[in-house]
Order: sequence, then structure tokens, then C-alpha cells
Amino acid sequence: MPDEQRYVLGVAYQAGPDPMIKRGADGGRDYFSPEELEKAAWRFLQNGPESGLFHADGTEGAATVVESYIYRGPDWDLGDVVVKAGDWLVGAILDEHAWQLYKSGRVTGWSPQGSARRITPRSS
Repeated sequence: MPDEQRYVLGVAYQAGPDPMIKRGADGGRDYFSPEELEKAAWRFLQNGPESGLFHADGTEGAATVVESYIYRGPDWDLGDVVVKAGDWLVGAILDEHAWQLYKSGRVTGWSPQGSARRITPRSS
């Protein structure tokens, strides 16, 4: 049997607010406009993309990012999620440990980690 590629592709961040999420775990609801999300996705690659597991220190290198892009549409219905134009997708090759976690269902998606400046959106 040939070696598994250990490749995963997922939504790193959805553009705009999700109407199904009214309030986040921190009591707020943050989101990026499609334009700002595109800038963040580009900066991610420019700054040397890193991926770890569970936001835990010392897990860097669990995934090697091989693709990072803004989806341009049309809507892509995957059953449990619909990828829309403006969403940020990341594809990566997982190391063996992360691959086993993924296959067992313990790793189910991307969760960007970083810092941002919070602003109040204005109606146009």
C-alpha cells in the first residue's frame, strides 16, 4: 500500500459574520470583512506560515502549509459546511502524529492564532 499523503484542506477563516453565531465564547463576536481577511491570509504566507496543535506551545511544525488562498466561488457545499467566495482556505501536509489525531477525529479543523485590532464596523 502506498504511503498516505497526509494532506488536509479546510476553511481557516470565514469571511464576514456567520449568522448562526450570535455570541462567541468570549462574549463578543469578531469577524473579518472579505477585504481584511484577504490581507490577513497574504500576511500569513509572507511571515512564514506556522501551524501547531490545539494552540499549544511546542507543537509548531505539526503541519506544513502548502496552500493558502481566498476562495473565489461559487458556493461549495460540503454537507457540513458551505465554502463561500471570500473564505480563507489552508491546505497542509500533517506530520505523522497530527495525521493520526486527524484520522481519529481529534483534529477537525483550522483555528488561526494571532493578534488583531478590534474595531466597530460601520454601516455603509
